[in-house]
Amino acid sequence: MLHARTLKDGATTAVLAALLGAAVAATADAQAKPKPCRVLCAPTVDFMPGVIRTHLFGGPTVTDLSTGKESRLPSSSSLELIVAVASRTAIPRLSAFGSVQWFPNAGAQRNPFTLYTANQLGESVKADAPTVTLGGSLALLTAPEAHGWGDLALNVGSLFSQAARPNDEKAYTHKLDLDLIGHLDVFAAAPAHAYLQRVSLYGILDYVATGLPRSGDEVPLGRRFDSSARPTALIVGLALPVTPPVP
Repeated sequence: MLHARTLKDGATTAVLAALLGAAVAATADAQAKPKPCRVLCAPTVDFMPGVIRTHLFGGPTVTDLSTGKESRLPSSSSLELIVAVASRTAIPRLSAFGSVQWFPNAGAQRNPFTLYTANQLGESVKADAPTVTLGGSLALLTAPEAHGWGDLALNVGSLFSQAARPNDEKAYTHKLDLDLIGHLDVFAAAPAHAYLQRVSLYGILDYVATGLPRSGDEVPLGRRFDSSARPTALIVGLALPVTPPVP
């Protein structure tokens, strides 16, 4: 009789343990998966100071029409400040984003983000007006899939930045901007709920697909592009969250 009761108690304990384990697993899974949104989730805001390196794979060749001298435009590094807003959508892995970029030290004849400006201005003139990007982001690798160490996404955006072609009729023009952006959570081992744990190192491989000089363009007047612009750039910096984490 005692043996039967022991078996019964053991079975009950096993069932309760199984139910408890299932509940814990379900809770953990619910915490790992973001809550669904009807259209757009609550937005997040990040401040992202960094450094941009232009002409990542070598610059285009140009000719000075006054002297006939040919040269290749060099790569350059500049300080870049970004404020980015992102919001998950009801479609899995798809987010909407917007960002404002500012280059405090940009010169008029080689703005870092457009790479070139169509204005015929002196080299001492600053071209530090901000640029704006709006678009969508597709998550290729999420933080849970990377075990909390980072993420990777493809961004397709509409960049509004300084005119860069000689036939542009506006000071700002639309350009198709493609980004491969990744975050590395280098402070993931920081204490739980600490702000530092949310800070990450980011890298952006940026490609401005349209709106830049082509072979034969004079940008600015007196300098002819012998080959089309080479718009691939690399941006590296820190992503500093401004808003609290979105569940």
